[in-house]
Amino acid sequence: MNVTEYLKVWADSYKHDLTADILPFWLANGLDRKHGGVYTCLDREGRLMDSTKSVWFQGRFGFVAAYAYNQVEHNPEWLEASKSCIDFIEAHCADADGHMYFEVAADGTPLRKRRYVFSECFAAIAMSEYAIASGDKRYAEKALELFKRIQRFLATPGFLEPKYLPALQARGHSITMILINTASRIRAAIDDPVLNTQIDESLDAIRRYF
Repeated sequence: MNVTEYLKVWADSYKHDLTADILPFWLANGLDRKHGGVYTCLDREGRLMDSTKSVWFQGRFGFVAAYAYNQVEHNPEWLEASKSCIDFIEAHCADADGHMYFEVAADGTPLRKRRYVFSECFAAIAMSEYAIASGDKRYAEKALELFKRIQRFLATPGFLEPKYLPALQARGHSITMILINTASRIRAAIDDPVLNTQIDESLDAIRRYF
């Protein structure tokens, strides 16, 4: 099997898993048709084990559903699911300071905030991909504004609690990587110099520190 055949076999396999297994499972069992968004704690049979909703998962599923709509099939159910997750995020998942929660209850009641910005990053990629799928550029603008907010959080000393006490000086690899991913996904929907600058800076950090 040559490289082209190998890649096609696995591309077809992943496409089948996504469209015949993953998306049908979550659309049938995970979507919260009362409050919006998607539940995140299901067993293998699709039974709800815990109604707590991970905020980053709202963005992650919102992105996957919109990306499938863009790249696989213009299935309106996928687009609606993406919009439901984004609507839930916008309605319930940000605190007064703009920093998003990490977990909320089924109805959006805040449960926990953490020192990370992964909730914001996944929300931004969902908004940008939905903008492409729906043609509504407002969501690309929202994604870009959210990305700039993420950068402000990271650049403001003391806003995000440090992972370690001052005795241990360390640099996190995960935030470097997620910023590349987030900027590149937003860049597919809207152009802004801040996105290219962030990617270049993150790549430099990877070469320099990691």
